[in-house]
Amino acid sequence: MKTRFRKILCPIDFDRISIPALELAVGMAKQHGGRIYLFYIIPKMEAASLRADVEQVATDSLRGVARKWLQGKVPYKIIVRTGAPVSGLLKAEAELSIDLVVMSTHGRTGKKHTLLGSVTEQVVRRSICPVLTTRPI
Repeated sequence: MKTRFRKILCPIDFDRISIPALELAVGMAKQHGGRIYLFYIIPKMEAASLRADVEQVATDSLRGVARKWLQGKVPYKIIVRTGAPVSGLLKAEAELSIDLVVMSTHGRTGKKHTLLGSVTEQVVRRSICPVLTTRPI
């Protein structure tokens, strides 16, 4: 049975290291006739009034990313949520029945990795679907 990656979740954190992952996701979506779910999670905030503004900025920013990298190439959907990065991503993965997660890693090692942890590493360990990672060169 051939694996089809039709629903591809691509978390974006608005820095340059997200772009290689997005390019990989576009290639996979084209190859499999899939759709990309551009995903951003906002850390929980106390002020509800601020949250709406941040959600709007994040949505607008994802629209800009989509216009530049996805429009006319593959179907896509923009998703912005609030919560913890790892659990929020895993929850979206399950709710959307994602077939593949494509995401970047900062490539930290040693003390920096130990101190900061890795969202990507936790997603790889806990995901219920394949996770394709890329790191900066």
